[in-house]
Amino acid sequence: MRIGMLGGTFDPVHLGHLIGAQAAWEGLGLDRVLFVPAARPPHKLEAAITPAKHRVEMLRLALAGDSRFVLYLDEIDRRGRSYTVDTLRRYREKELQPGDELYFILGDDNLLEFDTWKDWRRIGAQARLAALGREGFTADRRILEEKLDGIEVLRIEMPLIGISATGVRAACAAGKPIRYLVPEPVAEYIERHGLYRNVRS
Repeated sequence: MRIGMLGGTFDPVHLGHLIGAQAAWEGLGLDRVLFVPAARPPHKLEAAITPAKHRVEMLRLALAGDSRFVLYLDEIDRRGRSYTVDTLRRYREKELQPGDELYFILGDDNLLEFDTWKDWRRIGAQARLAALGREGFTADRRILEEKLDGIEVLRIEMPLIGISATGVRAACAAGKPIRYLVPEPVAEYIERHGLYRNVRS
């Protein structure tokens, strides 16, 4: 089985996440894409993050009815800081079956800072890296090859979608509609719980 792992804060999950997962599923020939919400991402420790219960429920709503996309709550259940290298190690130890292939999916923009992640070389040893393009960002392949010290990165072709969680939160705070930015059940959940009304970014 080919399994892709897509981590993030998902604050909130939006259509760009789902389109990226679809592109990875198709481009890599995956059987399953795991959505892995972070409990406390190291690069956002000082930022205000919506409580995990809301982020998880929005993901449940967004992924409902699509058996290819699975919610994997290892980082939420474990709490504390969320490090990719630890999540991959635990998944390999507990879930991965002989013959399975594991891919770690990330955005092009994350690649330029990938060498600052905890034990980043071990990440490349535990899963194949696959990069999604993001609007307004084009990674220089030569720079990446030098920074990543020879770790192969697979390229996933996808349409460039101008949607970000920051933009969704800003739209909510400004009272603007988000109907075509997030799945409809997620938009309804955000409205029902009054999320993101008093945020600046």
